[in-house]
Amino acid sequence: MVVSVPGSFEIPVVAQKLGKTGAYDAIICIGAVIRGDTTHYDAVANSAASGVLSAGLSSGVPCIFGVLTCDDMDQALNRAGGKSGNKGAEAALTAIEMASLCKHHLS
Repeated sequence: MVVSVPGSFEIPVVAQKLGKTGAYDAIICIGAVIRGDTTHYDAVANSAASGVLSAGLSSGVPCIFGVLTCDDMDQALNRAGGKSGNKGAEAALTAIEMASLCKHHLS
């Protein structure tokens, strides 16, 4: 299932709600925060990161932080499957590993 949110700041709320349903073994949180000319970038990036961590801890379901924090759109595109690898694919592998670990070794 894919759930879209209006911005990266809103990702943790949805991740926590999905985790608490018990219907998912892991939640992958993907997005991008691109630096602008203000300090708003730092607040959004930090809040998204700590919120995703909190969502996983409170729901008991691994919530994987796949939100790119980039200086510009080119860097975001390169990290999302371009020259710098595919951070989304890495997040998916992490979700599989964490779901397996939680299900088979920590239950």
